[in-house]
Amino acid sequence: MRKVIVSTYVTLDGRVDEIQNWAVPYDDDEAVSYHTDLLMNSDGLLLGRKTYEIFGANSRERSGESPYIDRINSMPKYVASTTLKDLEWENSHLIEGDVPAGVAKLKEEPGQPLVIYGCRDLMHSLLEHDLIDEYRIWVHPVVLGKGMSLFKDGVRRTALDLVDTTVLSSGVAILEFQSRQAQG
Repeated sequence: MRKVIVSTYVTLDGRVDEIQNWAVPYDDDEAVSYHTDLLMNSDGLLLGRKTYEIFGANSRERSGESPYIDRINSMPKYVASTTLKDLEWENSHLIEGDVPAGVAKLKEEPGQPLVIYGCRDLMHSLLEHDLIDEYRIWVHPVVLGKGMSLFKDGVRRTALDLVDTTVLSSGVAILEFQSRQAQG
């Protein structure tokens, strides 16, 4: 059974919106290396519509630029969207109908983990159905004071264990949590 890993950026005060304004300065070679390692040890991406469109446009334009970009372009991408019909980015597949059921089916297949980058709404949908096994929360040394939080108010309580930490020279701390359910 495959795991689902959420890898997402957050400010110190838990904000996740407008990352282009605060996270980009921290995307250095060390961060790219971490992302590349994660992707090289996974079998696919789970993406919402917005992230699919942003990643797709950016990655296709930069093909051949780095192992990270080449990996993201070549690996399977599973897209949760009710509005997209034609997926132009290579190796992309639409998850139609019940997204949690579709992801549960993907998890049952043999192979390496599936990674979700960002995709707050998709993450919440999968969280509600106990489909997330790991969180890799990239805490950036920035306080915004306002904006959208990583977790919505009223989210169901979920027990997690901190299993690893990585601190990049930029000051970003990557906290790796596992669901207690995934450990059992």
